[in-house]
This record gives sequence, C-alpha cells and structure tokens, in this order.
Amino acid sequence: MNLASVIDILNHEIRLKDQETWDNSGLQLGSMEVYINKVMLTMDLGMEALDLAIKEKVNLIITHHPLFFSPIKRIDTDTYDGQIIKMLINENINVYSVHTSFDMADKGVTHSLAEKLNIGSYRVLHPVNADGSGYGGIGEITPVNIIEYAKFVKKTLETDFLRLFCKGDEIVKRVAYCGGSGSEFIEDAIRQGAQVYITGDIKYHQAQEAIKNNLCIIDAGHYITEIHSLETIRKALVKRGLDVISFKKNIAEEKII
Repeated sequence: MNLASVIDILNHEIRLKDQETWDNSGLQLGSMEVYINKVMLTMDLGMEALDLAIKEKVNLIITHHPLFFSPIKRIDTDTYDGQIIKMLINENINVYSVHTSFDMADKGVTHSLAEKLNIGSYRVLHPVNADGSGYGGIGEITPVNIIEYAKFVKKTLETDFLRLFCKGDEIVKRVAYCGGSGSEFIEDAIRQGAQVYITGDIKYHQAQEAIKNNLCIIDAGHYITEIHSLETIRKALVKRGLDVISFKKNIAEEKII
C-alpha cells in the first residue's frame, strides 16, 4: 500500500484529529504515493534511529515530533540535521509526523496513558475541538497514598526515575494527566478537582503553585509519558499486514549518575 493508505489506517483506527495551527504534523519528506514496504516508529528522528532504519530497509519513518518544526532557511549537510536530511533523500526514506494530531486523537496519547495508569474511565482535561477532543485526561483511581502511587507510576511507565512534588501524606483519588509537556494545563487540573497531575517538563515555580492549590505533581518526563502510545500505532498497522519496527531510545537520554 502507499503512504496515503497507511495514514488512512491511522485515521480509521486511531481517529487522528486536525493538527493545531502552530504545528507541523503530516508529511515531512517524501511522497504520499510511494509504496511502503516497512515502517519504523520513533518519538524523534535522530542519527541512531536513522541508522537502524537504513539497516532494516525501512522506507517510512513515522515520528511523533515533527522532523521540521520551524521554517528551514538552508540545508547545511555539515550539521546534524543536514546530514539526516541528506541520508533520508539518498536512501529514499519517507518521513511522516503525527504530533498534535495524535496527541488529541481518540485512541492517541491520552488514551494510551490512561491504559498505562489503569484509569478505565476519563474525560478530556483540556478540550480544544468541537467534538470535545483535546489534551490530557482526568479520572479516578482507588484511593492511595501519593508516595505509593508515585512508585506505581514509576513502575508502569518503566522509568528509572521521576520527580514528585507533594506534602508527603496525601491520599489521592482523582488523577489528571497529560503526555509530554503539560504544565500549561495545571490550572485545568486544579479547577477540575484533581489531587495529582502526571505530566512532564514541570518548572520549579509551577510545582510551587500546584502545591499551594493542593495538587500533587508527578513529573515523569516528556519522553516517558508519550513513548508508550506508539504501541497503539504499531498494533493498528500490523493488524493491516504492515511490517513495523519501533525505535525506543530518546535522543537526549537522561542518566542517573
């Protein structure tokens, strides 16, 4: 099938939404008419992921974050990004990014994160579109001490570390969450009565404001709160007979020293 048909599968199975006006989801490099024989899924396209794609004879890379986000004024093949572009063209590899289309999808990042956190029923935390879709979710769990819940989140998201901001003895039941960088939705979580908010990229003063409003914060990281959602894409494409591999390593991998 061609690339356009691959995206049709995602639209049908995952129900992608229209991207935000500031975003650059969609085709990054290549042709929607090219025949696809093997797909790679990755959060971001770095050199290590590209090397694997070439080795595995992949001709479509689907990324979460766009390869091209800001306007390109030049392609300098002596730079990191310039080398990647050159290699993609030389190897006839197409790139398609799903970003905010997937963030807000019915079966996208929010749905996948709810499954990982065992939140069976949730509503959208920050609606954006007319159909009620948007960013993040909020739902309820069995009441649990925040420390124990943070340990569960660490285990289920398969991360070596996370940051917990709390007073230390809270019992939490209502959980808000947002994959990626969700600090801008802290007020939504507070307004809707969440007792803990799980996301990434929380700043010092944002955490302070949350605590002042009786909201605990679990910062599990941008990458780790989104990477698991790629499994939904993999399953949707494999079900339709496509050969799919996943690259699950962060370009800027954090290490505990």
